[in-house]
Amino acid sequence: MYVLRRLVTALAVAWLAISLAFVALRWAPGDAVDATMGRAGVPPEDLEARRDELGLNDPVWRQYGAYLGGIVRGEWGESLVSGQPVREMIAQSIGATAVLALSALTVAVVLGISLGIVAGVSSWAGLRYGAEALASLALSTPIYWTATLVIYLFTVVLDVLPGVGGRGVRYLILPACVLGFHTAGSIAQVTASSVRQAAGQDFVWTARAKGLPGLDVLDHILRVGLLPIVAVVALQFGFLLGGTVITEMIFVRQGLGRVLLTAVDTRDYPVIQGVVAFSALVYSLINALADVLYRLIDPRLEGAS
Repeated sequence: MYVLRRLVTALAVAWLAISLAFVALRWAPGDAVDATMGRAGVPPEDLEARRDELGLNDPVWRQYGAYLGGIVRGEWGESLVSGQPVREMIAQSIGATAVLALSALTVAVVLGISLGIVAGVSSWAGLRYGAEALASLALSTPIYWTATLVIYLFTVVLDVLPGVGGRGVRYLILPACVLGFHTAGSIAQVTASSVRQAAGQDFVWTARAKGLPGLDVLDHILRVGLLPIVAVVALQFGFLLGGTVITEMIFVRQGLGRVLLTAVDTRDYPVIQGVVAFSALVYSLINALADVLYRLIDPRLEGAS
């Protein structure tokens, strides 16, 4: 029953995100016809004829109903600019974005948990402050600034890694590390807070009173302190899948981010709505699954409703 409730909640959140995107796009000035044919100097009567053909002059409620019906049937529409099916555009781009997101998440988890553990339980004040400073830097520094600095250092100055474009592992290292570093900040802060809280529990004092070695005590702390990280990692992965726009643009990588940015520039409603719908569905489902997994691995939530 709980799994069903979480699934329904996830779908409701996705529906809300899709609906907000639909409304926001209709409120925004201009459309795909203005952004393409209008810029080319096409006469106004031809622009209106094209809008009638695309259904852009239909009442908003009719457009909304047709769009939701298409999503339910698995028909996400076609690009108003290229005529290519939106599902096909997403399918062609999701691979590159998923590779970047998974690579960045790996960096974020390793770096974030490591910094969080050091900041939470290290007995050396210098290490604690250093870990906390790195976590704060990751959260407060704009990603475009870090990306530009990394490209300049490793590509221009040291000439050890390619900065932009291309395919393959070497072209993935810098964007994955930059995106992973910024994602690691929130993971590190949650880890540090959770570990500190676990370190003050009675079972830790009991373990120390029994004379257990420091590593065994740390193992007891981490078994409890790292449980909340499951939800945080899932949350960050959802953000990564839908939030790689800046990284993909700076490093000139193909992916959903570039597709979305191009669609925004041309007011291509179906493509924007398709990417938003896909990101919302993935984000909601990942977090629902993480919540269920969290309850399974944390015995303290066994009887919660």
